[in-house]
Order: sequence, then C-alpha cells, then structure tokens
Amino acid sequence: MREGIGSIALYNIIIVFITITFAILAGTMSYSKAFKANNRIINAIEKYEGYNENSAQSINDYLFSIGYQTDTVNSCKLRRGLQPMDDLNPNYWFCVYAKAEETKAHNGQYVKFGVVTYIYIDMPIIGDYLRIPVYGESNRVFCFWNKCSSYFDTIE
Repeated sequence: MREGIGSIALYNIIIVFITITFAILAGTMSYSKAFKANNRIINAIEKYEGYNENSAQSINDYLFSIGYQTDTVNSCKLRRGLQPMDDLNPNYWFCVYAKAEETKAHNGQYVKFGVVTYIYIDMPIIGDYLRIPVYGESNRVFCFWNKCSSYFDTIE
C-alpha cells in the first residue's frame, strides 16, 4: 500500500482547487471593476453638481473606456422608496437615484445621489442571471439659485 490516495482522486482535488481559485479571482476582479465604476460615477456627479448632460457624458466615456457591461434593457427598480433617474442613463448596468432634502443649518436644499453598479461574471449561463449590486452614495450637493428644483418636484 504505497499510495494512500489514488491518482484520479488527486487529480479531482487539484481540478476542484483550481476551479475555486479562478472563481474567487474572477469575482474579485468583477467587484473591483464595479466598485471603481461606482466611484467614478459618483465623482462625475459631484464634479458637475448633479446628474446632468455633462456628468452623463463623463460617465459614458469612462464606462466605455473600461469596457463596463452594456445592457439593452433598462432594469432599474425602486430602491429605498426612490425612483431611478433614467432620463440620461445610457445602456450600461448602473442606476442613479436622487434624494432631495432640506436643511436649516445652511438655509438651503441639497441632494444626495445614490449609485448602483453591478458585479457581473462573463460566463454563458451564470452571467445572464447573476447580478450583484454595489451601492454607493455621494456627498451632499447643495442647490443654489433653484438649479436643482427638478429634484424637489418629485418629493411628496
């Protein structure tokens, strides 16, 4: 009894180990891409002080340059009671939400933007059904001179 484990069993253990290792690496890289896209979208929204044509163009250029996943059907849903802003949303897997609030400390109004990007794994069967959301929120974007009155029109 020289061999404690057969060669076929040993090959199966190696194959399972390699498969699990590559699955973890693929998941980590997909999470990294979704997190970077989320941060870039939030940075563009804060830079251009809202989700407008300039920020949408900047977001579209960045997502195109990194090869972020496109989507032919806009599937943004209600999140925490907020409607998605789909008027400027290109055909990428992300959703933008605006939460308008008023503050007495600064005598004004501000908007916080929530962004949802998705982790995807580019595999034939799994990739069609597996969409894991990554949520991020912007800092306060203060509204002066009624520049964001459209956000406050949606508040009940």
